[in-house]
Amino acid sequence: MSDVVNEVAKDMFGREVRVGDICVYPVRRGSNMWMNRITVMKISHDPRGAPALGGQKQDGYPVTVTSLDRVALIGRSQVVPFMD
Repeated sequence: MSDVVNEVAKDMFGREVRVGDICVYPVRRGSNMWMNRITVMKISHDPRGAPALGGQKQDGYPVTVTSLDRVALIGRSQVVPFMD
């Protein structure tokens, strides 16, 4: 059996990220930088147990975010943000 413990997905502020949440993360292309928004559709784990967010950007393009130390939770579906 494996001794891998799957970590809970948390944003850079330590808030738990769940399916349906809306998060932002930084993107850089050359000297241009901006924030992309993702709607979390799936939370998976790599073989070491580190979480990754799978979802869709604003334009519907699928994306996987693995560096959760750069992700910020900005809203929850059907919930007032940060009140639970």
